[in-house]
Amino acid sequence: MRIRFSALATSVLIVVAVLLMSGRSWAWFFELGPSKGEWGLKYDGEVNAANGDKLNVVFTLADQGRLKPIYSVSVIAFSNLRPDGGRTYLLNTPIDLKPTKDGKLSGQVEIGKEFADRAVVRILTQTFDGKPQTTGARYYDIPLKKFQKKAREAASSEPPSSIASPPVSNVTK
Repeated sequence: MRIRFSALATSVLIVVAVLLMSGRSWAWFFELGPSKGEWGLKYDGEVNAANGDKLNVVFTLADQGRLKPIYSVSVIAFSNLRPDGGRTYLLNTPIDLKPTKDGKLSGQVEIGKEFADRAVVRILTQTFDGKPQTTGARYYDIPLKKFQKKAREAASSEPPSSIASPPVSNVTK
C-alpha cells in the first residue's frame, strides 16, 4: 500500500523540518556584563609589535573563575553598525590555549594593527557557576586596549637609556 501526500502537505512538511533543524544550529550568545571581580577570572595579556603591520597578542589564563570550563578564547573585531543594526566580523581568530609548566593556559595569535582599537579577547563558556547553560553560551569580552595600555605604562616606567650622546666636535674648517 502506498501513501501519497498532496503537494501542499509535502511543502509544509519540508518547511517545518527545515525550521526545526535550523533552530538547533543557531548560536545564541549572551554577554556577561561588567563585574567587580571579573567573574573570578585571573588572566594576563600582552600586545607586542610583530613583523610589518602585525601585532602579536599573547593571552594567559591563570584561573577560569566562575566560567569554568572555558569553551574557547578568540580575538575578535566587529565592523561599525550598519543601518539595520547589524555588524559583521572583521576578525575572528581563535587562540589555542596550551597548558604551561606552572599550570596556566597560554596562547598567542597575530592580528593586523588596523584591528587594535576595536579588537577584544572573547572568552566563551557553556557553563556558568558550574551550571550548564541551556539557552545559549555566555561570553566575556576583554578589550585589547587594556593590554596595550599596560604595555605603554610599563615602557614609560623604565629608566632612561644609559647610552650617552656622542661628544660635540669643535673642529672647524
